[in-house]
Amino acid sequence: MTLYRLDHIVHRYDKRPALSPALSIDRWSVAEGAITGLCGPNGSGKSTLLKLLGFIERPSQGEIYLQGRKADMGMRRVRDHVTLLPQESYLLKRNVYKNVAYGLRLRKDRSDEARRVHQALDLVGLAPDRFAPRPWYALSGGEARRVALAARLVLKPKVLLLDEPTTSVDAASAQQMKAAALHAHRQWGSSLIISSHDVQWLQDVCHDIVYVFNGRILGQGQRTLLFGPWQRMEGNRVGRRLAEDQIFVAGNPPVEIDNAVAAIDPAHLSLYSSDKDIPGGNMALKGLLTRLALENATGRIHLAVAVGHTEFTASLTAETLATENYRPGKEIWIAYRPEDVTWY
Repeated sequence: MTLYRLDHIVHRYDKRPALSPALSIDRWSVAEGAITGLCGPNGSGKSTLLKLLGFIERPSQGEIYLQGRKADMGMRRVRDHVTLLPQESYLLKRNVYKNVAYGLRLRKDRSDEARRVHQALDLVGLAPDRFAPRPWYALSGGEARRVALAARLVLKPKVLLLDEPTTSVDAASAQQMKAAALHAHRQWGSSLIISSHDVQWLQDVCHDIVYVFNGRILGQGQRTLLFGPWQRMEGNRVGRRLAEDQIFVAGNPPVEIDNAVAAIDPAHLSLYSSDKDIPGGNMALKGLLTRLALENATGRIHLAVAVGHTEFTASLTAETLATENYRPGKEIWIAYRPEDVTWY
């Protein structure tokens, strides 16, 4: 079943039509019960998209549908079922207990309030007897972030939107927050949409990853995205230097390449232990295998291969991985056909 459907969305912060909108999405949908990741550089539109999905802001143009029905900020079912954790924690100037209980009191839902508040604090790893009476100003940055998440979890939302939830927090807080978000998904069936720079975490937990750039959705899946600058080459190809003597070559580029983004799917990348085994007609890049991750939905293994500062994602079966003895720290060759590169 479809959770969200976005139709012809345009959102502007500056009303001058000559300027590019902060967000421009022709059509996009999210499945109910899924964990969806949002990737993209700072300023790409991820936070704006989450604010629209959380009905914190109205789009300048277009419609948002929630569970098949047109939705807006004032609707009770929106306020009761969708909650957003923004990048800033924004705690109220009161103690931890009252911060976590605030949403319940707004809804006039105070039945068994103490137990529910304590349960939410437990989920984020904060002992209720120690933290519930603590004033807001006596919290560390990581503790404040966890309290802010507990204030959302206490509502047991159907949709939990997380905007860079673990940025600038300590490792222990990040681990607790990740576990709490997954608890909401597994135990309550909450749909999660997560914007994060922690790509490894997203790849580990998400059913789908969406790439956002310049306010547009570029595509979905475990693709590798490459941004310019591009240099034109012979034969209708362009190249981008990734490291010394390592140039990514792409075919069939658009006419305007200054802001063009190239993407390559894991299915179009092949792995080799030696460049001597690479078939003719393929481009080859030498990199370092940095990470292995199991994709729960398919049982395939995703491999991250770093070439300079660019990390490519490839995919193998578990059997092939065992046969080839690929492991983190091993030098490896990736090969692809330039014509398999797609452009945005």
